[in-house]
Amino acid sequence: MQQTLNIQTRVDHALVGVVPALQSLLGHRVQMIALALEPTSFVETRRKISFKEFLATRPTWPKDRPPVSLEEMEKAIIQGANSSANL
Repeated sequence: MQQTLNIQTRVDHALVGVVPALQSLLGHRVQMIALALEPTSFVETRRKISFKEFLATRPTWPKDRPPVSLEEMEKAIIQGANSSANL
């Protein structure tokens, strides 16, 4: 017997995050039907990403902003720590 799943929902950002192909339907009510193509014992496993892959997911620095030096970063961290200590 073929397994079937029938869902009626509104496409939101969370759903688009999981199924990017639904981007053009963002905000619309939709009916989704899923059919099992073949019986499987599929188990989703999450693999750990490498540090290089993690860095690749980070946003790039805006081109219209000047680079920040290590000294400027350290100064900002110290200022932030001092400010939060004075609360």
